Amino acid sequence: MRKGVFIKYFFLISVLIFTRQIGFPQPSDTLYMNAGWQICEKPFASYYRFGKIVIDTSWYYTGRVMDYYMNNTLQMDGRYSAQGEKDGDFWFFYPNGTPKASGAYTNNHRTGDWEYFYPNGKFQMKINYTGDDRNFTVLDFIDSTGKVLTKDSTGRFEMRVGTSIGMGTCRLEGGFKNGKRSGDWRYYAFIPSKNEEAMVIKEIYENGGLKKGNLYSPYSGMIETFKKDRDILRLSEYDKFRATEHFSKDRTSFRNTKDDQDLADFLINKKTPSFDVEGDSFEQSFVGVLKTLNTPAVLHYFNDPKKIYNGEVLINMSDSGDIEEIQITGNLSEKEKEYMLFFFKKFKNIHELMVENVGIDAYHKIYFYSVIFAEFIPNRYLDNFPESQFLFALLPYDKLREAVKEKIKEALKRKGKKEKKN
Repeated sequence: MRKGVFIKYFFLISVLIFTRQIGFPQPSDTLYMNAGWQICEKPFASYYRFGKIVIDTSWYYTGRVMDYYMNNTLQMDGRYSAQGEKDGDFWFFYPNGTPKASGAYTNNHRTGDWEYFYPNGKFQMKINYTGDDRNFTVLDFIDSTGKVLTKDSTGRFEMRVGTSIGMGTCRLEGGFKNGKRSGDWRYYAFIPSKNEEAMVIKEIYENGGLKKGNLYSPYSGMIETFKKDRDILRLSEYDKFRATEHFSKDRTSFRNTKDDQDLADFLINKKTPSFDVEGDSFEQSFVGVLKTLNTPAVLHYFNDPKKIYNGEVLINMSDSGDIEEIQITGNLSEKEKEYMLFFFKKFKNIHELMVENVGIDAYHKIYFYSVIFAEFIPNRYLDNFPESQFLFALLPYDKLREAVKEKIKEALKRKGKKEKKN
């Protein structure tokens, strides 16, 4: 639930009023969400949602909420109370439609027995929650080979969990003895730079109580010891609910960092987010276009490490300042081309090109390519740079390279003159 929002009136958004008989909702009526469960526009979506949102001094979901993968497979089905808390039975599913987990919530906390399954549909484990997500007991656990490791709340188990220390999702190995935490509980995080898992947390329990815990750096070993409970563990769906219930927004579409007026306009008034580059001249507007395109929120959609990008975009503006014609050539995939078209169509209020106070109707070219840093940066500095970086520019690549080299020559000349004076 998002609290303290600036909107002072009550509004109920019925994203979809549905019944159990509906197979799957129509995409035109959806609230789209990206891979991090932030509200986004359709091209960036990994999921879509149907439910009701109450927007008042707080924002929250109420009633039945259904989430879908983009292949129209149900991802979650559950209910929120009139006050915006998870309440009642919830079901979660894998992308292939196989049940993943099911159980009940009361006042936003998991309660009672929950059952979990592997992607092939086989039973994985049963966990009992006592109304506090932090306190649970693994009743039964069967590993992926079919071996029973925990029976009647005694034995070892393994599960995916979140953490409160910024390590993302971890693989937890732990144990219970007669329903109480016992032995080593080890958290393993995948470290991309090492392409392997590393232990980042170790806790030792005895008769249900924490005896000692250690935090580890994947690179330098143990960095901290603690003996009081740090409340580290988060359930596997924690990140999802933190994003959806706080109405997190995708910065690619919603660029307002001061407040959520852009998101409110989108949800209430169906106002599509745009890139406003209004300026006092065509040149000023075009600089705004390039600055917007060269932000991380846009560039990360063109990041195939196996590709050296090279191409151009030819555009023509309407009298209202929108881009009305777009021609893209170059080595983009179909998905990348879809992204690029979408980004260029979002620009608004581009100042008209003027010559002697007369508006000129003309096409304008923007280049895109991979900048190979080895062609610009001395070898001794290359360790501080990636191999390449996608870039939008007004100059073709060879002209950019010449311009940069000329700048370097000028800088060296100035440095030489300064040293002679000294």
